[in-house]
Amino acid sequence: MSEVELLPTEDVPSIKNNLDILDDDDYTDMPELCQDTSQRLKEEENKCDKPEISEIDDEDRDMFPGGQLGVWEDVLGSGRLMKKVIVEGSMHRPNKGERVTINYQESLQEYSDIIKEEKSFEFNLGESEVLQALDLIVPLMLVGETCLVQSEPDFLYGSQGDEDRVAPDTKLFIRVDLLSSSQLPPPSELSVEERDRIGNQKRLRGNSWYTRGEYSQAIQCYRKAVEYLDDESIDSEVEVPIDRFLLPRPVFNLLECRVKAFNNMAQAQMKLEAWDSALASVKQVLKIEPNNEKALYRKAVIYKEKCKTEEALGVLRRVTRLYPANKLAQVELSNMLAKRRQGLEKEQTMSKKMLEITDMPVVKNKDKGLWNQQTKLILACVGGLGAILGAIIAKTYQLY
Repeated sequence: MSEVELLPTEDVPSIKNNLDILDDDDYTDMPELCQDTSQRLKEEENKCDKPEISEIDDEDRDMFPGGQLGVWEDVLGSGRLMKKVIVEGSMHRPNKGERVTINYQESLQEYSDIIKEEKSFEFNLGESEVLQALDLIVPLMLVGETCLVQSEPDFLYGSQGDEDRVAPDTKLFIRVDLLSSSQLPPPSELSVEERDRIGNQKRLRGNSWYTRGEYSQAIQCYRKAVEYLDDESIDSEVEVPIDRFLLPRPVFNLLECRVKAFNNMAQAQMKLEAWDSALASVKQVLKIEPNNEKALYRKAVIYKEKCKTEEALGVLRRVTRLYPANKLAQVELSNMLAKRRQGLEKEQTMSKKMLEITDMPVVKNKDKGLWNQQTKLILACVGGLGAILGAIIAKTYQLY
């Protein structure tokens, strides 16, 4: 379906004025238009701008930029996503990234019972916060419009469904009311409370995607969330990690939610085996909380997957010291140490084969060697004393 927006009749003159702007050519020598000719041209122009109502068909009268009233429109041209306008809206159409508010109702059939309903639901358009069907349909709506959407499962809950409410591979009808749309200022210009509210909404929606196994959508939500869960005072005032407790309570709460968002994003990135991205997210957590238990454990797992065994072992030892009750870290540390020992034994066996060594030299017990040294020393002392005693006796016999 074409997305070209038709303009209302009253806006045409302003556009014509823009078209009347000419290039920088010199027309000073051209004669002026006579008043009669100018007046006649203006009358013809006005006549063209105002078509007679009698020339408009009833069918054309129902047409407006939001679509044709009561007629199903094929949005993608494949019949998989359909839209029907029920109530006409105004002339404003939301753009990607704008904050929109909608009411929506889900049902299995066009006129069947409602299985889910949301009132005054807010989200940023085009940022993977909602079902794909809504992200595709709402940009085609006008503020104040009500439409009915018929969608295939691919744009809804897919092959997983939604627990017991929606079965897998289920088509749905969604009634959508577009209540408002506004362009948000940059996050840095919003109040701390507003940033905290929007950022947490995005974080929680990322959690919903994660529980469904939709890790890419979850990462997008987390990435947008941390943009809002930020404050300039974090870098300018926090010199050591403990100083975050001295921050104002709203900023402290913002920081806590930022840690959660980065931690969750790292976990989703690990599910996709994006190890470098996951490590970057973990480092953001440890920048704020150096001893964060989950972040440290995930850092160790990432190092292990990147074949950095010594780094992984070092982090795991740190986790087990800080958090002795962390059984996962203890088991992982034991397994890695066992594998390292096995690896060393395999290397030794391979070296023997390569060098054709049948018997490796026996390594003497250090404790036994130390005992032998002490025994030899004692015997030497006893022997020395015996020699001295013998010399004294011999001397005595010589004297007498």
